[in-house]
Amino acid sequence: MALLKAKIVVVPLGEVDFMIVNRLAADIGPVFNRSIDILKGMKMPTEAHNVIRNQYYASVLLSKLERTKANSREKVLGVCEEDLYLPDETFVLGNSDPLAGTAVVSLFQIRQVFYGLPEDDAKVYPRLYKEAVHQLAHIFELSECRNPKCVNYYSQVMLDIDTKSNRFCDICRRRLTTLV
Repeated sequence: MALLKAKIVVVPLGEVDFMIVNRLAADIGPVFNRSIDILKGMKMPTEAHNVIRNQYYASVLLSKLERTKANSREKVLGVCEEDLYLPDETFVLGNSDPLAGTAVVSLFQIRQVFYGLPEDDAKVYPRLYKEAVHQLAHIFELSECRNPKCVNYYSQVMLDIDTKSNRFCDICRRRLTTLV
């Protein structure tokens, strides 16, 4: 009997639009050839909040997400609206821990409002999707791509996210099929 592939579990963190979470879950399943579950959600952990920075420490969120796993093979993706950071970076759009099988993405700086522009749903969802796929690729131990059109390219500015494709390049797609 073949081993069943572990599913991806999507966890809304804090006050996040369930419609966008539901759409994201439906879209990422086929990319990684996995079934998807969406948990009810959880509150943003207060211990992750840095009052001085007014941001949430991404690593703390990853450790909280790890506790939601039903088994060690599950992959967990958290989605939130809050601003995230790591100690050596002013902000992060997302972060992942391949050993724990967890990732988190934030809509905070993906939204147009952050840049003082009118909200544009046509830009927000594709950005979220690309960042989520990029972080999940890390969980599946796929290294970042140097092709700026690949969804797995490390995006340093929003323009990078907007201009890259929502698909893996041929090289990353081949690597991913051997990993998942």
